[in-house]
Amino acid sequence: MFGTFRQYLRNDDGNATIEFVVLFPVFIFMFITIVEMGFLTTRAVLLERGLDMAAREVRLDLIEDLNHFKLRSRICELSTIITYCPDLFVELQEFDPADAYPQNAPTCRDRSNPTQFAPKTNFNPGGRSEIMFIRACFVVNPLVPGLGIGLLLPTDATGGYQLVSYTAFMNEPN
Repeated sequence: MFGTFRQYLRNDDGNATIEFVVLFPVFIFMFITIVEMGFLTTRAVLLERGLDMAAREVRLDLIEDLNHFKLRSRICELSTIITYCPDLFVELQEFDPADAYPQNAPTCRDRSNPTQFAPKTNFNPGGRSEIMFIRACFVVNPLVPGLGIGLLLPTDATGGYQLVSYTAFMNEPN
């Protein structure tokens, strides 16, 4: 009986299976984290690009009758990655260079409240030669919620996280 037990303990069949079971979840977690970070970075960069290009158009007064909806749809067009434009909120306000950038939290869409589509943000396109501050907040869902970097990101009630981009510019003088 002890010989059979000793032979069982010396048997090394299945070692590869144990290594696979231990290491596979680690590699999958790393892979999912890398993919999620890639998509997060791509979305953030393209939101920043869309906001900068739209701010240029506002600065040069290329958007007629500027309002929140026109600016928001222009940012959506220019960023190319925003699939659902109502998830984007835009703030535009006069900026005093003697002060710091606004320190308040950005206004983002509350997707748990489906009736909240109207912006409740500051929107003042300003006059000529005024310095303006523009901030955009876009709520996106993680690719794989509950895994990878998605575990570490602060999320709202619907599981989305906020991408915030901001810039400042001076309206062109007359």
